[in-house]
Amino acid sequence: MEDKQFDEPVHAQLKPGKIRAVTWTSQAAKALLYEWPDKRGRRHRTARQACLDVMSGLKDARAARRAFTAAAEEADILVPIEHVVNRHR
Repeated sequence: MEDKQFDEPVHAQLKPGKIRAVTWTSQAAKALLYEWPDKRGRRHRTARQACLDVMSGLKDARAARRAFTAAAEEADILVPIEHVVNRHR
């Protein structure tokens, strides 16, 4: 299994008050499997499969990043980068 890095991190609030920067396919897969909120829909399933496909060498990391971002939007846990930047000022 290959672990590939995203070209840019995806920021998600997996736990209340805690924002996580997800930068690797393995991090995304673990988040989807073990830390995801109860709201799991079609995009969640698609993201899980995309991560497996990347780690199996069938897709590139951009596919997993896009799918993970869409799943985070679906679950309403995606944190826009401007919120992360403003939080650290």
